[in-house]
Amino acid sequence: MIITYYGKQFFKLQHGDFTLAINPLSKDNTLGIKPAKFGSQLALSSLHHKDFNGFEAVTYNGEEPFLIYGPGSYEIKGYTFDGFPSEANIDGKSYINTIYFFTMEDISFCFLGDIFDEHIDQKVKEFIETVDVIFVPIGGKGTLDPIQASKVIRYFSPKVIIPMDFGKDRDSKVLEVFLKEMSSHAKEEAKYVFKKKDLETLNNHVVLLKAQ
Repeated sequence: MIITYYGKQFFKLQHGDFTLAINPLSKDNTLGIKPAKFGSQLALSSLHHKDFNGFEAVTYNGEEPFLIYGPGSYEIKGYTFDGFPSEANIDGKSYINTIYFFTMEDISFCFLGDIFDEHIDQKVKEFIETVDVIFVPIGGKGTLDPIQASKVIRYFSPKVIIPMDFGKDRDSKVLEVFLKEMSSHAKEEAKYVFKKKDLETLNNHVVLLKAQ
């Protein structure tokens, strides 16, 4: 499994010949940056906003990926995805954010998206069995701040934590607070390459990815 980060909440997950894109930035994103472009077979979007639904960025040679867009249960190419609604708030406007759970290469993932409230819905708690890798926003300003993020993570007891969405210029104070809350000394990595067996001895291990 290879995980690559492209800023905001934009990730690429690769397993063999299969590529999953999550929350791709559109060309009109509010960060004012040129989004990465690559082909994918499948793309997730957690909410309807140009910072999270730039599907054109992950379309290659005119071949569009299968899109998963909002709460519900989906099955595609042998993978199952379950999405649960939560609240997002961007510039004072409310949105429906989707929390996704899925499994690839026997590795279970949770993608929190642009979650606004640290209090997790009971239906989500009931769904949680094990989470190997969790993606969590930590930047505040409409999403979880570092301390709230650390509280949310406790619901899941993940093996690996990947923070995201902490500012265009990688707010060092936000990172400092989050890493302190998680008792972590994580250093930036260009990519996270791992297998299921690599997670066996990990607990709340923070992986800090550098935006490409």
